[in-house]
Amino acid sequence: MAHSQQGAPKSEAEDKAGSPPKKGKKKGVFLGGGIVGLTAMAYVLSLAAVPKHASKHVLAGPFAADLSQDQYRVNLAQDAGRHYLALSLKAEVDAYEEAYTQSRVADLLYQARLTDAVIRVSSEKSKKELDQESGREVFREELRAAIEPILFPLHLGDPREFMGHHEESGLGLGISAGESTLRALFYEHVVKVHAPLKTLTLDGGPTTAYQGNEPDFELRDAQGQSLFLDVTGLHPDFVGDVHVGVMGRVRSIYFSTFLTQ
Repeated sequence: MAHSQQGAPKSEAEDKAGSPPKKGKKKGVFLGGGIVGLTAMAYVLSLAAVPKHASKHVLAGPFAADLSQDQYRVNLAQDAGRHYLALSLKAEVDAYEEAYTQSRVADLLYQARLTDAVIRVSSEKSKKELDQESGREVFREELRAAIEPILFPLHLGDPREFMGHHEESGLGLGISAGESTLRALFYEHVVKVHAPLKTLTLDGGPTTAYQGNEPDFELRDAQGQSLFLDVTGLHPDFVGDVHVGVMGRVRSIYFSTFLTQ
């Protein structure tokens, strides 16, 4: 009997229930999967098309910057000032934005500080030093070290303005900010402020207490790098991080003109 039941012809309903899906249904399933796959692929490709630095602050460049509007003429050391140096300068820089360096070079205060730095470094050189290739390379690096903090000064809290106080916290750069040894990139370093407790911390450095009346408070990070801050305007209830650092680097200094006489 069992054998005869297994061999019995199926009813129309049973035949429909056990039959494989029609080709039209298969196509529908495949098409749906294809759409999902294409959508996922489009999303992946859209991410790949976005530059890696779009969601992060990274330096771009190198960019060229004309540092001097006019040619410098500086009396050289030794020989009773009978020799002089005439030069004009360009710089190769990396920066968060190329427009930043252009705005700095156009600033009158920048030009005054740059002129002072070039005269100071150049006037210590002799004609004999600058007539030698090795001496010019040393001079080039000394200029770079002197010019970089002028072209890329420290910013505190505001990536656009390097002077004044951070509006949200009231924290400012100190009187001696130009002597700070910290030359970190702006978006990578912070001052941790806890105004109710009157404490400051620079990155992973020691937490340091302040009184509140210091216009030139010295704060150090774990490596001993210094940062001078004005804490007199700190809002008494502010607790948070304030970015601090520079907006770029000077890679190298180039001589557009260079003449010793």
